[in-house]
Amino acid sequence: MSEDAELEALRERIRRIDAELVTRTAERIALGREIGAIKHRQGLGAADYPQEKKVLRSARDAAAAAGVDPDLAEEIVARLIRASLRAQEEDRLRLAGLGAGRRAVVVGGAGRMGRWMRRFLSAQGYAATPLDPAADPTEDAAARRDLPAADLVVCAAPPAAIASLYRDWASAPPAGIVVDIASIKTPLIEPIARLLEAGGRVASIHPMFGPSALLLRDADVVVCDTGDDASREAIERLFEPTTARLVRLPIADHDRVMADLLSLAHAAAIAFAVALPEEGHAVRSTTFQALERLAAAVVRESPEVYYEIQARNPHSAGSIARLRAALDRIVEASAAPDASPFRALFEAGRNRARLT
Repeated sequence: MSEDAELEALRERIRRIDAELVTRTAERIALGREIGAIKHRQGLGAADYPQEKKVLRSARDAAAAAGVDPDLAEEIVARLIRASLRAQEEDRLRLAGLGAGRRAVVVGGAGRMGRWMRRFLSAQGYAATPLDPAADPTEDAAARRDLPAADLVVCAAPPAAIASLYRDWASAPPAGIVVDIASIKTPLIEPIARLLEAGGRVASIHPMFGPSALLLRDADVVVCDTGDDASREAIERLFEPTTARLVRLPIADHDRVMADLLSLAHAAAIAFAVALPEEGHAVRSTTFQALERLAAAVVRESPEVYYEIQARNPHSAGSIARLRAALDRIVEASAAPDASPFRALFEAGRNRARLT
């Protein structure tokens, strides 16, 4: 056999193995769904962290015995676990059927988070239509007709636009529950109060993840207290079949917390991206690559959305001032004759960073 023929034969074997891996992956996910169904009937959660740890440990041990990198084996199995959990989560949403026979209107439903909410609600049986000029005209027209009597109205538009809608709706509130998913709540506090006074049913949440989220495991959903407990509880039930963690906050405290979780974090990532040299380097460190990936993910998003987060949050300025002060301290410490100021910086960082 010539070397070219041998090479092709080896590649064919790899193709067959790859096809078998895909088949086995589908089989594994199907088995995970069966396990998920049993856990659902028993009232157990989808995630089983001790079992996951055991599975990952077994993967590492098997890899080491076979002469394969244990980190590679753990990464592969971890992705399979996530795929299985995602399938189980989809099944739980479908089985819960909270939206069966109900209509939902998603204002801003053609946007990225609006589309995510439509998929999420559709998985629970809702007929979810987008009210959005950028949507299909037929769907948009249907959503506008459905709005007054819809069971659920999700507002996935910018905060200023939502505030304007709420003021308009106060004259004739929609019959269903109205809930926003805005990242900033200050512009909404007064319009929410006005809509509630008019007899509206109003909740407010903030999904702490982006539209690319496929699995809500380890994701937080902030649930703000608007004073309408019945509506809040109804929205919380939408997420009960998922592995998301629900965190309640008074709506007046939301933006103060988000000044650190969003304004500070985004500003640091944007600043890093802007500070990068115009010409890349042939060599990169692991720290550089990690920060570059984070910064790239942020600056790929909508500038308008991130502007709202920075400019409309009255607490953002304080967080940005701390970031600026921290950079000034680094500059000063770098000019010191010894490392003691840098040690102080690291100590301050260790006291604040939540290291795991």
